[in-house]
Parts: sequence; C-alpha cells; structure tokens
Amino acid sequence: MDIYSLKQEGMEVLLFVYGLSFFVLGVSIFFSKPKESEYFFASKIWLLGTFAIIHSFVEWIGSFLYIHPELKGSFLSYLQLFLLLLSYIYLFEFSRFIIGKSFRDLKQESVMAQKICNPVVIYISITTLLIFLIFLHPTVNGANAAIRFTYGFWGSLILGIGLYNYGGSLKKSYNIEKLKLYFKISGVAFIFYAVLAGAIVPKIAYFSGNIINMDTFFNIFQIPVQFFRALCAVVIAIASIKALEIFRYELIAKLNESYNKIKKFSQDASHQIKTPLTVIRLQTEIALKKKREVKEYKTVLSAIDKEIISLQDMVNDLLLLTKIEDSSIKDKFETVEVDALLLGIFEEFIVMAQHKGVVLDIKDLERLKMQGEPTLLRILFSNLIDNAIKFTPKEKKVTMSLTKSRFIIKDEGLGIPKDDIDKVFDKFFRVNILTKDRSDGFGLGLSMVQKIAQIHKMRIYIKSKEGAGTTVSVEF
Repeated sequence: MDIYSLKQEGMEVLLFVYGLSFFVLGVSIFFSKPKESEYFFASKIWLLGTFAIIHSFVEWIGSFLYIHPELKGSFLSYLQLFLLLLSYIYLFEFSRFIIGKSFRDLKQESVMAQKICNPVVIYISITTLLIFLIFLHPTVNGANAAIRFTYGFWGSLILGIGLYNYGGSLKKSYNIEKLKLYFKISGVAFIFYAVLAGAIVPKIAYFSGNIINMDTFFNIFQIPVQFFRALCAVVIAIASIKALEIFRYELIAKLNESYNKIKKFSQDASHQIKTPLTVIRLQTEIALKKKREVKEYKTVLSAIDKEIISLQDMVNDLLLLTKIEDSSIKDKFETVEVDALLLGIFEEFIVMAQHKGVVLDIKDLERLKMQGEPTLLRILFSNLIDNAIKFTPKEKKVTMSLTKSRFIIKDEGLGIPKDDIDKVFDKFFRVNILTKDRSDGFGLGLSMVQKIAQIHKMRIYIKSKEGAGTTVSVEF
C-alpha cells in the first residue's frame, strides 16, 4: 500500500467523527441556556457554539469530497473554504473576548492581551496578513493554508491560553473545583488544535507551509494529521461539555441561596414587624388601664401613629424589594440622563445637609446617558447620598462625582467596621455605630441599592475605615 492510499484509507470516517464532535459541542452550548448566568463568558459563548456547528459542516464537506474526489475544485470546495473562514472568525472573536476578560478579572496587566482585545488593531492586522498570504499562493490549498495560518491558528491558540488561565482563576468550591480541570483540559486541547489545524496545512510554496505541512507530517509519523485533529476535537467536546456544567452548578447554588435568603428574610421580617406591633399593643394597654387626661391620650396616639407610619414604611420597602426582584422590570428601561437625575437629587439633599451642618459638594459631573429605570436609579443614588449625610458628623464633608464609567460618593463620617463591610447589603442589617440616627431605617436601603445595581449591570465597591469615612463606588 502506497503513502497516498494509506492517507486516504478511512479518511471519510475520520472527518465525519471530527465534524460530529464539534457538532455535539455546538448543540450542547446552545442547549446550556446560560442567559441568566453571572459568569462573564455566558453572554458570548454562543460564538463558540456557532464556530463548532459551522466547523462541523466544514469537516463533513471534506468527508464528502474524499468519497467523491471528482468534485474537488467544484463549488463545494469554495463553500468549504468560506465556511472554514466563517467558523474561525467566530472562534477568533470568542478567543479575543475570553483572553481579555480572563486576564482582566485576575487583575493581571498584559499588554498583548489588551492589544488582542482591541478589535480595530487585531482584525486589520489579521485580515491584511490573510489577504497577503492568499496573494502569495492564490489557489484553493493556498487559501486554506492562509485561513488556518491566520484566524485558525491564532484564534485556537488565544482561546486555549484564555480557557486555561480562566480555569486556574475559578474560586474554590466543591463543585467548581471539579470543573477547573475541564477548563484547563479544554485550554490545552485548543493549544494543540492550534498547531495541528492552524500550523500544519496543505503543502504550499512559501514558508512555513513548504516545510511543515500535511505531507511532511504523514511522512514523519505515518499517521495523517486529521487523526490528531479529530482526537483534539473529541477531547475539546468532552471537556467543554463537562465545563458547561458550571451553569447547572450555578443554578443549584442560586436556588440554595434563594431558599436560605427567603428563610432568613422571613425570620428577620417577622422579628422586625413584631417590634412595632408589640410597642403599639403595650402603649394601648397602658393607656386603657385607667382614665387619663386628653393630653395623655394624645401623646399615646401620637406614639402609636409614629409606629404605624414606621410599619407602613417597612412594608412599602419590602414590597419595593419584591418588585426589584422581578426581572420584567428591564422591559421598562428607557434612556436616562444620569447627570441631570443626579443634579436633581443633589438639590433635594443640599437642604438636609445644611440643616445637619454637613458640606455636600459635587466634584465632577460629566454628561452620561444610560438605559435604565429612572425611579430605581433615583432610589439608588438617594440611598447612597442619604447614608453618607446621615453618618457624617457636623462640619464634615460629603463629596460625590460622576464620570462616564463610575459614580463615587465619599464622606468623612464614622466609617464602617471591617467585619461589617460584607454585611451592609444584607436585608435588615444595620451597622452598630454610635450615632443619634442609629434607630432610623430598617436596614433595607442598601439591600435595595444592590438589587437595583444588579438589574442595571452595575458593580458596587465599598472602602471604609472606622473614624476616617467611607467611599462607595458604583461602576457602570
């Protein structure tokens, strides 16, 4: 049996399995339903799924052409080339996204990663190189090699590095720990795939395809490179499908968290509501024990009225929190001029600040428009400003600023104890600070702020030191 016959034997089956592996991966991705996931790659994983499905057809067309070699050079060959380029563009875009986010989340400064994330720079460079290579060898094999040298090699390599890096960055937990290995396996498999599918190309007249190509690979190993490509595809499919379980574990974790929150919320709400009701009952019983003057009855009724108002405020806050939990609120989003909204809130709170003797100042106020729900955004900013003024002593300062990337409010107040910073967003939690205002509120304000921020895809960061003040940053 000569080399050519050996290379062709079983090739159509090999290419079919190769394509099937990617097809199964693509279908699995689209059925994983990651829309509500908080993992950063969930919003873009459809790119990987699209690559996998399109690339499966590339290999199936290749399998068909091996069975019918007389059709090589027909429209099927050009369709295969087009789908090859299209699939690798999707892969390249996903890899660009992954490498940028995975390094950014680790807070690692990488100049190369930042350049890869710049679509203008990278796409102009890659496309220019692609056109130049096709110009050097304007044949079907030449175009195939050019596509694999550019989008195929770099897309697979970058994605492999990104997945491996992301797998190492996952926070430790029982379920996630098992998945870290699958992310790393997928990463390593894509790196090997980059070499086997992107660097080892059909034989062409220029470097490196004139030295390292499919023919030389077969002559050295006596096994066609497609076998190892298919093996990589199988490993990628199995490991990636296993890694997709991260969404299922996330859903289970969310359900458990929701259950625990509901349980704790019910207990806390029950306790909080009981307190004003107990006060009302005791005051009523005392008032009815004996005949009293009208003035005394007025005093009791005034205290009862205050408790009822307090109870109504709590119920209203609880109802608002329930509404904020409703995802359909996103349907009410509209364009909001955040700077104008914030200026209006500032004018409302300036009176409160002056009354308390606190200086309220705006350092920066850049123009900013965003999609959001105006009432909820007003509640978010109002709560943060109200808290800053409330816990800032007389003759101290509260400063806020708005840029296109974040809102910052800084006070010179009492600060938050280190152990309490992670708890301030919990329902009914109130920082134990010695201030005459400590009895105000029910610990629901910051919980609402956090929910509003989550709905608007914002992140909130708090830095605080007791006796030195607090800085709250809201990143858009």
